[in-house]
Amino acid sequence: MPIRLCFLLLLLLIVRDVRALDPSRPMDSYIRIRFTNENGLPANIVGDILQSQDGFLWLIVNGYELTRFDGRRFTGFDQPKNVLALALAPDGDLWVGTRDDLERIPAAALNQFGRLPAISYHPGPGNSSRINCLHFSREGMLWVGTEEGLYRFDGDAFTSIIPRLAIGRIEEASNGHLLVITSQGFMEWDGSRAVQHTELAAQLGVRTDRIFHVLEDSRGVTWFCTEKGVARRINGSIEKLPIYGLGNGAYRAYEDPRGTVWIAKIEGLFRATAAGMELAVADMNVRYVYSDRDEDLWIGTNGDGLFRFKDRAVRMFTTADGLPNNVIMTVMASEDGGLWTGANCGGLSRFDGRRFQTYNEKNGLLNTCVWALAEDANHDVWIGTYGGGVFRFRGGSFKQYSKAQGLASDRVTGIVPARDGSLWLATRDGVSRMRDGQVRNYTTVDGLSNNIAFKVYEDRTGGIWVGTRQGIDRMVGDRFVNLSSIPKTLALPIGEDRSGGFYLRVGEGDPAGGIFRVENNRPIYVAPNIEPTDMVETEQGDLWLNGTGILRVPPGGLQRLYRQDEPVDYATFGRADGLTSTEASVGQPNSALTRDGKLWIATSQGLAMLDLPRLPTTERKPAIYMEEVTVGRTPQPPGHELVLPPGTNHVELRFDAIELSSPEKIRLQYRLDSVDSEWLDAGAPAHAIYTAIPSGTHALHLRACNRDGIWDRVGIVYNITQQPYFYETRLFLLATVTAGLLLLGGLYRLRLHQATARINTRLEERHAERTRIARELHDTLLQSFHGLLLRFQAASNLLPTRPDEAKQRLDNAIDRAAQAITEGRDAVHELRSSAALTQDLAVAISALAKELSAEQTGQNFPDLRVQVEGTPRDLDPILRDEVYRIAAEALRNAFRHAQARRIEVEIRYDERQLRVRARDDGKGIDPKFLGGQGRAGHWGMNGMRERAEAVGGNLAVWSEVDSGTEVELTIPASIAYAESGARRRSWFSGRLLGNRKMKP
Repeated sequence: MPIRLCFLLLLLLIVRDVRALDPSRPMDSYIRIRFTNENGLPANIVGDILQSQDGFLWLIVNGYELTRFDGRRFTGFDQPKNVLALALAPDGDLWVGTRDDLERIPAAALNQFGRLPAISYHPGPGNSSRINCLHFSREGMLWVGTEEGLYRFDGDAFTSIIPRLAIGRIEEASNGHLLVITSQGFMEWDGSRAVQHTELAAQLGVRTDRIFHVLEDSRGVTWFCTEKGVARRINGSIEKLPIYGLGNGAYRAYEDPRGTVWIAKIEGLFRATAAGMELAVADMNVRYVYSDRDEDLWIGTNGDGLFRFKDRAVRMFTTADGLPNNVIMTVMASEDGGLWTGANCGGLSRFDGRRFQTYNEKNGLLNTCVWALAEDANHDVWIGTYGGGVFRFRGGSFKQYSKAQGLASDRVTGIVPARDGSLWLATRDGVSRMRDGQVRNYTTVDGLSNNIAFKVYEDRTGGIWVGTRQGIDRMVGDRFVNLSSIPKTLALPIGEDRSGGFYLRVGEGDPAGGIFRVENNRPIYVAPNIEPTDMVETEQGDLWLNGTGILRVPPGGLQRLYRQDEPVDYATFGRADGLTSTEASVGQPNSALTRDGKLWIATSQGLAMLDLPRLPTTERKPAIYMEEVTVGRTPQPPGHELVLPPGTNHVELRFDAIELSSPEKIRLQYRLDSVDSEWLDAGAPAHAIYTAIPSGTHALHLRACNRDGIWDRVGIVYNITQQPYFYETRLFLLATVTAGLLLLGGLYRLRLHQATARINTRLEERHAERTRIARELHDTLLQSFHGLLLRFQAASNLLPTRPDEAKQRLDNAIDRAAQAITEGRDAVHELRSSAALTQDLAVAISALAKELSAEQTGQNFPDLRVQVEGTPRDLDPILRDEVYRIAAEALRNAFRHAQARRIEVEIRYDERQLRVRARDDGKGIDPKFLGGQGRAGHWGMNGMRERAEAVGGNLAVWSEVDSGTEVELTIPASIAYAESGARRRSWFSGRLLGNRKMKP
């Protein structure tokens, strides 16, 4: 036998549990679940069935469609098409026979969606590739039944074994022979040849082609399904099982893991017994029978859908079994092995293993609304009733204790016979203690948190605890003291485990509620959202918590400290297990464990019994897989990872765990890295929705518990990559950082350049200031002093002959000297008073000409004419001063140096420019002084050029010796005229001030 096959068989033995259908039970005791097209099954005709190693159930639906089932959802596949047969290889690959070929789907691809990847094979030409049936032998050999013969596939090639016959069924006998149904009847392949048993048809009374199926079971019995019914061969003798004859045809036989043989007949599904056959399900048109690895039985039918049969985990006892009614409030196991139950307004019942004996008013139990039971050290049974107080049952008679005997209330909901011989009673009006015939009542005056006491409990140390609606109290001395660290809400003591842990249930539908373990009077939160009212511990250490649900916690499950988001291991039991109510009753106690290992739970729908040694268990981890992904509104196969385009704002992911037997017990959680701060419950159906996933690759963690409630805390990881916009990429970030660094570097260099420029500018300012002062001194102070000298000389010449006129000249000179001092002070202090005394440039120049004429002594005054052409325009004030100073310097030179007879000043306001031209007919200027340097010690010509350049103008000088001089200043209109706009004035002013560095 191949090593791989041995390993798989060993693995099967390890994970196998005792879940197979118990053949000793009647069929109506099994839980039967039907799946049809209303439950998602593609069609109600179901053929071949098998389970792959990952747990999926594979079906052929409607005669040709391959369908997968995970326990909750059916998924149909378009490829392969026209499926006729299925087989699972020892390595887990799924082999699919179709009308056209044989296909092999790798085990790793069986959890995918969409088109399944497959390798196609053709055993032979034509109908030799129409596959009718498949079978893997115990040695792992694949046998292929086709429309044109039987083939053997050894991994490399197909070998024809039985040619030219249609093959319908293939089974394997204990000796390794193949039992083959062909178009010519039943044949046996013995390893070397095909043996046709012609005598068998005669023994069965049918034609050779009317034997439909031959099966040898694990006991060596061979079963024959024929058109007349079922026959079996035991020790060489053939037995025809009744009813055998035409009209009772049988078409298929199947042996389940327990050795039970199931027969598909015309009348329905039958189960073989030692005596023959019993009808299991009438009128069921069976096409296929299969047991999964949990040994549940699956039936594919011809039009009725898919059925699953499994043993009940829970058996319900009701009035049909002898109970007085179905509202069972409390149950108790007595020391003698008996079982006592109390029904609401039904009385007290005792179960001896066969029947219930009920006690009521006729027997002396004056109030039959039984809510609490207890057995004391004398083996007396105490019965708490709702309205009749408490009764003691001893020797077949009842004695009543009620409010008349001193109890706090006649509504008794809890009883505890204490070790010291006292009896504690929880009532709706406080707690009562009975000792030696005396009654002591405790209320809020005695420390109780609330007079409504739900439950009383004695711990291993003899401490008395009382659960109320406003917390839990402990007896200290002769008073009750509240456990202050517990919230002031419903709190109940539920029991202790063998390790000494004492457990409380806190809350009622409170998100912060659950189970607390008390250590050194300090409660520790151990299980959220679980609200039991009673607890039972089994010999194996399992804790059964019964209340708003019925749960099983594995050994040690409540002793460990869980991390904040770590799930608690526990299994739930409900209707799918056979319970008719998922809640235990509120009576005390509501659960009991008898010596034979049976757990009894009181419910409002009857008494539930769980045979704990027979309960199935599993150590398999849950098989989690990603089912479907919806991006935006578009569903798509999930693949091995998900890549989202930039800007995706809605992603829905559906996932599940494969569980065929008890899918309702599976719980799933998920967490997406970088998005979820904690694990989230997935709910049912399991899904997760995200609306804004950050760019990058994130791991979606999925984890689940198996049907026993044991969590796979590692789970699986499904990567989700959110592609970023370009501006979210690392490249863009790198480029941005680089650009930022370059920008900072550039700013630094700019700042350094600006600082250098400021230093240079200050140096230039100093130089420009010196130049300006020199120019101003030349234009104002020095010129004024030069004029004063001429005035003084004129006065000196007149003083001998005309003293009065000389005195007048001296007075004028003194006035001019005062003006020269003022001009010098203004130049030194950079005062911005206008150089021209009037806004009209022509008038200012004419006034200057009069002053210059007055300075002339002993000479003929030159004839001055100022001419204005064009419409005068307002000039920028700063520019006007500069133009005036340039024109004034030209006039001074003409008056003082040119010896001119005629001087003309022409001011022309053109549309494109301002032009000021001064010309004289004097002696002219030596050409060597017209260059850039000018005359040594004289600044007039240079100053004029600097001023013209500062205002954006152009200064041109023409002169020849004895031919006069002409000075022309032109300034563009966009600079010269004030109405050219604020923008242009700002440019001009900035340029002018930038060159002159003058401050207001």
